[in-house]
Amino acid sequence: MEIVRRIISNFGFLLQVAGLLLALPIAIGLQHNELQPVASMVATGFLSFGLGFILNSFCERKELDEKTSLWLMLINFTILPFVLMIPYIWNNVFGSGNPFDLFTNAYFETVSGFTTTGFTFITNADSLPISLLFYRSLVEFIGGVGLIYILIAFLHPNHSLDNYAETFGVEKLSDNLKRVFISVILVYTFFVAIFTAVFYLVYSQDIVIASTTAIDVLTGGYQPNVTAGIGVFQISIIILMLVGSLNFRFHYNFFHFKFRSVLSQEIKFYLGIIAGATILVAILAWINPFDSLFHVISMMSSTGIDYINIATTPTAAKVLLIIVGLIGGCAFSMAGGIRIQRIQLLVDAVRKRGSHASSEQLKAVLINIAGFLIILTALSIIFSKIGISLLDSVFEISSALTTNGISMGITTISIPLGYKWLLILAMIVGRVEIVIVLKGLIGTKIMSATKRLLATTMHRKKPNESEKSIPYL
Repeated sequence: MEIVRRIISNFGFLLQVAGLLLALPIAIGLQHNELQPVASMVATGFLSFGLGFILNSFCERKELDEKTSLWLMLINFTILPFVLMIPYIWNNVFGSGNPFDLFTNAYFETVSGFTTTGFTFITNADSLPISLLFYRSLVEFIGGVGLIYILIAFLHPNHSLDNYAETFGVEKLSDNLKRVFISVILVYTFFVAIFTAVFYLVYSQDIVIASTTAIDVLTGGYQPNVTAGIGVFQISIIILMLVGSLNFRFHYNFFHFKFRSVLSQEIKFYLGIIAGATILVAILAWINPFDSLFHVISMMSSTGIDYINIATTPTAAKVLLIIVGLIGGCAFSMAGGIRIQRIQLLVDAVRKRGSHASSEQLKAVLINIAGFLIILTALSIIFSKIGISLLDSVFEISSALTTNGISMGITTISIPLGYKWLLILAMIVGRVEIVIVLKGLIGTKIMSATKRLLATTMHRKKPNESEKSIPYL
């Protein structure tokens, strides 16, 4: 009962913070005289804040522990979207006539944004009211950067944040975790601001559209309108996609002028895979190297932006794109997938290089990867019953599991409801991470082994006192 009270109390705080953040799109809506979208967001904000206040009133705030943080994350990614989907239902942006269809579509759209997947049932996002368009990207930013988790962390003493940070994927780059939390906000907000200015100049002369584009590309969510070609806009997107997929340790060291520590083994390994995959995709798909680089980074960073017709590419190229998407980006980044850190560990173990992990630690990572692949296989077989090939089904499900969001034209508003909920499940499981699910099913042994494992792989040599870390999960 004590654990339930802790979870309810902290979830109440998350609801309150989410409600307060809606002031931004509300202000934009008032400026543009969009009364109906504003009314829907005001209602959502009041419900979120009010419900959070009630939960806090019934349950005294307690410090966070491992189990509380775990269940808080699971509940947050499943329950909070039920509140945040209200503007989609209120404005019926899908044109759905059936109430259950409207409910499913709205929840799908919200989960897709909150998990930074980027699947969408909105056929023409440009036609949305500007405040609702910004709201859509704000939900994405909240889920991608973990803004509400970071803000809620400041309500707890520093000594109780270790398990909370581990669960939500925040690496302990200094002894003061709150300092790390604020660094995350500042760094990613800085990137959004810089690239908002860039996109304002080269993409849209509307500051709100430019900012939503920056958020979408950084977090790897919804796709802006990108055409083929080698221009400033396309190059800027590549840079921002790469920035979002590099681990936060890279950014932290860079902004603290620790340039010697910027290129870790993980970063080098990641860039090497991108280079090799770019060459192979260019040959297999017979496209120019720039287009190949764009789509390889898009897949590995889980951004999900495409401008070539992947559905018509040769099978070998399609399979390779699926593989690089499954590999994913760096730990403690915006990217999804299995993650470079785990792949690097297995490669080092086979080659007997780097720090040697124990058999228990290797088992933890193998279980994590095997769990990911088993879920991918099972869901792909089920999804293929919609009447598509198994390869196309694997592409679609892997896109959901890796929070990539590239579709081959299969994931549309017209697919049956059951398959929509299947994709919702895949998006949530992919964003929460398999290791968290395993922790809930198996217990602390796998999680503890994973922590020790990643603690080994985070550093190839003994770190300085200021660089000791609690690893990303």
